[in-house]
Amino acid sequence: MKKKVLITAGILSTLLLAGCSNQNTSSRNHDSKKSSVVSTKKNSNQSSQSKKNTEEMDNAQSSSSSSANKSQSSSSVKQTNNKSEKETKNTAKSNNSDNKMNFDQIEQGNYSSLAGTWKSTKIVVRDGGEDKVNTENPITLAVTPDAIQMVGGDKVVVNKDGLSYNDDLHPLNFQKTQNSLTGSLDDAQINWSVSFYPAGSTDFVINGEKQAPSSKTLIVFWRSGMSTTMVFEKE
Repeated sequence: MKKKVLITAGILSTLLLAGCSNQNTSSRNHDSKKSSVVSTKKNSNQSSQSKKNTEEMDNAQSSSSSSANKSQSSSSVKQTNNKSEKETKNTAKSNNSDNKMNFDQIEQGNYSSLAGTWKSTKIVVRDGGEDKVNTENPITLAVTPDAIQMVGGDKVVVNKDGLSYNDDLHPLNFQKTQNSLTGSLDDAQINWSVSFYPAGSTDFVINGEKQAPSSKTLIVFWRSGMSTTMVFEKE
């Protein structure tokens, strides 16, 4: 009987030890799983944070690049506007020079500031000491940068070499004032002169009589003989 009790106690002790061992193993496995989960979450959080940091850096770089592009674009637009404004000012300056006539260029045979078609507004002829005015004469001037040519009247051409009348060419001698420029011939059987008057010039004279300032720029030819004055305005 005593032997039976000892055997039973031994079996119970063995079972108890086995249970404790299983419990410890289970506990270790649980702790291992828990540690694995924590590690996974930690790695996941680190990865998420790293991804977030990368995105923030990319956004910062993108924003910096965008700002640089905007700044460059703004600078380019500003330069373009400045260039356009400068060109506009230069064009306006050129136009003002054209309106005032460029006397220095004209003396050198450059008529760029006069280029275009000019129509006669009146022709004044001295007849028996009396001036007779014709306002219906179809004479015009064709002006290019290189020449001034009379069309519909006398065969007259002005260029850098002088004034040619019916192919008889003579050099022009120029006299310049603040309000006018006049080129005349020194030695010719029929004398000619050509005068240039900017708008508002107070120097405009016909047969010795001072004329009222014109609101238009004028080119005026004078021919000896019957003292004929031909006045042209730009169309």
